[in-house]
Amino acid sequence: MGRVSIIIVSYNHRDVVGDCLLSLDRAGLDPAGVRILLVDNGSADGTVDHLRRDVLRDGGSRTPGGLPVELQANGRNLGFAGGNNVALRRALAERDELVYLLNPDVEVAPGFLAAAIEALRGDERIAFVQSLVLRHGEQETVNTYGNALHFLGFGYAAGDGQRLSDAAVAARLAGPPDLAFPSGAAMLARVAALEALGLFNEEIFLYLEDLELGWRSRLAGWRVIVAPASRVYHKYGFSRGAQKYFWLERNRFLVLGWYYRLGTLLLILPAFVAMELGLWAFALWSGWWREKLRAYRYCLAPARWRSFLATRREVQRRRRIGDREVTALFTSEIVFPALDTPLLTRVANPLFSIYWRLARRLLRW
Repeated sequence: MGRVSIIIVSYNHRDVVGDCLLSLDRAGLDPAGVRILLVDNGSADGTVDHLRRDVLRDGGSRTPGGLPVELQANGRNLGFAGGNNVALRRALAERDELVYLLNPDVEVAPGFLAAAIEALRGDERIAFVQSLVLRHGEQETVNTYGNALHFLGFGYAAGDGQRLSDAAVAARLAGPPDLAFPSGAAMLARVAALEALGLFNEEIFLYLEDLELGWRSRLAGWRVIVAPASRVYHKYGFSRGAQKYFWLERNRFLVLGWYYRLGTLLLILPAFVAMELGLWAFALWSGWWREKLRAYRYCLAPARWRSFLATRREVQRRRRIGDREVTALFTSEIVFPALDTPLLTRVANPLFSIYWRLARRLLRW
C-alpha cells in the first residue's frame, strides 16, 4: 500500500484535538507512510493558534512524535462534508491510495490503522472499513460496532452502551462484517472507490453524511465492513439540541428521496406517514417543532426541485443493485439508549418490524 492520509476536521475542538494527535503518535505509525491532513472549519475557540503554539512542532508541520501534518485553516465552517472534501480532494489529486477519516474527539489504539488496512485487503470491492468505536474512558463499552440504517432513513450507532463481554456483542463481531453504512468518526476509505463514487454530498453539510455516502456506495455495488481488531475511543455524548433535529430531519428526507426507487417510496409511504405523526407529537412535546417545519420548507421549496431531481437521476443512473438487495442490511427497529422510551420499544419497533417484514416481500428489485 502507498501513503495513507489521516483526515481530521476540527470545529471548535481545541480541548480534544491535541489528545487525538498525541494518540496517533502513540499508535506506532510510520512517518514515511502516513501523513495527517488537519482541516479547521473556522473555529472561534482558538484551535488553530493552540495547535501551532502548544501541540505541533516545526512551525505546525509535525506532531510531537514526528508525524507529518498539513494544517489548513478554512475561513468559515464548511460542515463535516465540506471540511472532509477539502482534504479528500488533496488526497485524490496527490494519488494517495487510502484515507482514514478520524473525528477530533477520538483517540486511537496502537495497531488501529494496520488492522483496518488488513481488513480491506480481502476484497477489491470493499470501499470503507469502520473501526470498532468504543467509549473513551470505558474501553470495554461499545459506542458503535457498525452504524444501523432504519428503513425510514434514521441512522444510529449500533451497539451503543453495550459491553464487549455481552454475548450479543461477541456474536455480532464474530459474524458477517458487512454494514449498512460506516461511522464517519473512524473509517478507512479506498481512494479508488471515492474516485468512482464521488466525495461527500455537501448539501448534507452536517449529520447523516456518512449514511448518504454508505448508501451510495452499496447501491453502486461496493461493500462496507467493520474491522473489530481496529479500535478507537470516542469522547461521545448524544446531543439533543433543537438545531440538530433540523439537520437530521432535512437530510433524512433528502436521502430517502434520492436513493429509494419510486416503487419502494410508495411501498414505505404508510409507514413514513405513521412515523411522521409520531415525530410531530414528539417535536411538539420536546419543543423542536419549528425545526421540523423548517425541514419541510427546505425540501418542498420549488427552487430546490430541479437540484433534487438532478441528484436523484444521477444516483439512479449509477445504481448497480436493486432495493431488495441494498435493504437486506437495513433494520426495522431503533435500538439506541438515548432514545429508549416505552412508546418506541413496545409500540413503534414491533409495529414497524411487522410492516417492513411484509413490505420487503414485495420488493422484486
